[in-house]
Amino acid sequence: MKKLLACMTMAVLAAAGVGYLAGQWRDPSASPALPDAGAPLQSVQGAPSGTAERDMASAVTASVLPLPPVGTPLAQIHDELRRRAAAGEAGAACRLASEHERCEMERVHLRALAMQSDQLDMNLKAIREPAEARAHMAQARERLAAQIRGRSAAVAMCDAVTALGPADRARYWRQAALAGHLPSMRHYAIGNAFRWHDLMDAIPALQTYRQEAEGIARRAAMQGDASSAYALAMAYADSDGGHWRPFLAQMVTPDLTQALAWFSVLERHPEVTRLPSDHPTARSVAHHLATLRAAATPVETARATRLAQAVVTPSASTLPETTALRPDGGAGDIEPKDCDEAPFHPARTAS
Repeated sequence: MKKLLACMTMAVLAAAGVGYLAGQWRDPSASPALPDAGAPLQSVQGAPSGTAERDMASAVTASVLPLPPVGTPLAQIHDELRRRAAAGEAGAACRLASEHERCEMERVHLRALAMQSDQLDMNLKAIREPAEARAHMAQARERLAAQIRGRSAAVAMCDAVTALGPADRARYWRQAALAGHLPSMRHYAIGNAFRWHDLMDAIPALQTYRQEAEGIARRAAMQGDASSAYALAMAYADSDGGHWRPFLAQMVTPDLTQALAWFSVLERHPEVTRLPSDHPTARSVAHHLATLRAAATPVETARATRLAQAVVTPSASTLPETTALRPDGGAGDIEPKDCDEAPFHPARTAS
């Protein structure tokens, strides 16, 4: 029985590993391409510069009509979303990217389940166990088969339209982010628009992301988005959170003053103050603040204080449960419903 359980555990872990690697850091071929940005977004106020500013001016269009209901089969709404995104609607761009990203992850999960199923089949054929144990494994195999049928149906609905490649999904996320759609800004800037399992296909989009991620994250953080503020703080502190580094952290140059400023913002942010003191994220903020304050010179401390005071934090928590602050500085994916419900925050142009 112990041998049987060990084999089943290995099968589960193997399938879960595929899903994990695919889901870490996460694109639009049919709509007109946005020009590549030629300069990073650097100002503390979040104002864009260069080509990115022109991109943003053309992209700032909120949805005039509601987006299609969440849960509608993609084939029924795909052409509409493409037309509206091509016309400049950031909400439609967000929804199109989100739907295709959801479909991509359905495919990844289906492949992982298929691997797990194959392993269980091998175990049933190769392991000589008591009848009770084999019956238990057969029941597990049937439960897995039910999951595969469900995933297969979801993938079949997704496959009714041509899948967007990783660079195309990232381009739609970028359109919505440049337009000031706050969840899309967070999703794109932190790096969730890219996935490990098809990362090499998104190299050109990553080059553009490298130029813009820091500035877009700062714009979102200046507007009170705690996930973006925390991701920036961790990136500037050059901290891996004890796990791994989000793409944003790989694009940002460590800076003690900036790190101290953003951790100071987080110290008073309701998304952090509502956490119990022993919460991993609360402990991370407290630890980094103590370390940075001890290392900062008086000049760095004064500058960090001025930067932190320029950030207006919300009076209450605004993040949904699915986007709670993660200790490593990452963030969960936004969902299709977030594309229609969240407010837009068009950026101010540089004066």
